[in-house]
Amino acid sequence: MHPWRCLACSHRFVAPDHGSGGRRSGPLVVGVLAALALLAIIGGSVMVASDDDASTPAPAAATAAETVAVAVVDPLDAHFRAARAALLDSARDSKITAEAVARLRQAAEGGHTGAMVLLGKLYRSGVGMPQNYALAARWLGAAAEAGDPEGMVEYGRLHRSGIGVALDAVKAYVWFNRAAALLNMDGVQERDSIAVKLSEDELRRAQALSLEAIEATASQPETGSR
Repeated sequence: MHPWRCLACSHRFVAPDHGSGGRRSGPLVVGVLAALALLAIIGGSVMVASDDDASTPAPAAATAAETVAVAVVDPLDAHFRAARAALLDSARDSKITAEAVARLRQAAEGGHTGAMVLLGKLYRSGVGMPQNYALAARWLGAAAEAGDPEGMVEYGRLHRSGIGVALDAVKAYVWFNRAAALLNMDGVQERDSIAVKLSEDELRRAQALSLEAIEATASQPETGSR
């Protein structure tokens, strides 16, 4: 037997003396064993801590994130977002554009007002699809009637220019005014721009019609439009 000292932890111990070779390898072996024992202790502590963390309720932020993830899974909104992304892609071709328009139409027919507005604007511009003022007025009017502020602004612009609908500055003012009441700044600018072109009687009538429309909308139940 021979006294030894571990080169890793300076621990003293007694072990058989196997000569010079044993003198070199003995401390190393014991040091390795001591290090493995230390790692096992640390690993056990980590496992206990992990078990404790697993039993701890998830923070409120995680719950909120899960709620948002569930809310985003909306088929109509998914069609709208995918179509909009495809249309904004500069590398799109006619096939991709046609598929995007089909997605938009499906979402619009399901009641998604954002899809209605985008579809109406596409029909009005005629970019990537045949220009059709009647369909532009149909979809923009549907979005405006559903309470979408952007739809109101775009529908007012059709009335201001007489595109797809009869030229009517009073109705244009009404739609701009209603959008402005919903804090749409484009509606504010368009309303103030057209107001200076109306006569005193026309402006008074347009404001009265705006108030009536807003009060009528407020008395109606929620429609669940997007």
